[in-house]
Amino acid sequence: MIALLPAICLAVGGVLGSTIRPGRTLRGVTAHLVGGLVLGTAAADLMPAATSANNPLALGIGFCLGFSLLLGINTLVDQDKGAEGGTPPMMLVLLIPFLIDSFIDGLVVGVSSTVGNNGWVISLAIALEMGLAALGLGTLLGRGSGRWRSALAGSCMAATYLVGLITSHVLGHMLEGASMTGLLAFGTAALIYLAVEEILKEAHRAGEDDSGIVNIALFIGILVVWLLDSSTSSTPA
Repeated sequence: MIALLPAICLAVGGVLGSTIRPGRTLRGVTAHLVGGLVLGTAAADLMPAATSANNPLALGIGFCLGFSLLLGINTLVDQDKGAEGGTPPMMLVLLIPFLIDSFIDGLVVGVSSTVGNNGWVISLAIALEMGLAALGLGTLLGRGSGRWRSALAGSCMAATYLVGLITSHVLGHMLEGASMTGLLAFGTAALIYLAVEEILKEAHRAGEDDSGIVNIALFIGILVVWLLDSSTSSTPA
């Protein structure tokens, strides 16, 4: 049931988004912690699971499809932003990239829950990341009169996340062998892209807190996953 936590955080973040804006330090620490948890999960769970199938062709295809799709989506979104010029963005234009991200996150959480012993870690990390994303979107949509739009946006993101989660579980039961390896590799690429090109890039943009204490959170996140994986692994004879 913890896989539903990101959807709950999205809905709550949407409701609170028009009135609450987290401080720089809290945003920075949370982003780096989430980045560490995401990268740690990719390295400790998804990559070994995909490698153990001993199907390098499916692994390579799935991984390349994963980052190519996300890079393509990011390029299209950037082009749309550039085409807007100086005019205020419409709600739908702002919401589309968040909906795409929510669907991908649902897929990733579903894939992660099928491998390893610590699938809840990625659910928690995605919940933190998406909760902050919903708060940020609420700020973009405006305060006061825009409160209903913030709540609606959070609800739409939560619903899209659930669609991705259900899709991942359906695919997980249908696929096996090379297809499953490709899905795991796709999820790995999505996690790495999420951490490096979205979470950490946003955390290091101009105006954000980039102090040493904030950056330490990245390594704490990785260490937490590493220790959890070590403690749940069987001790060799």
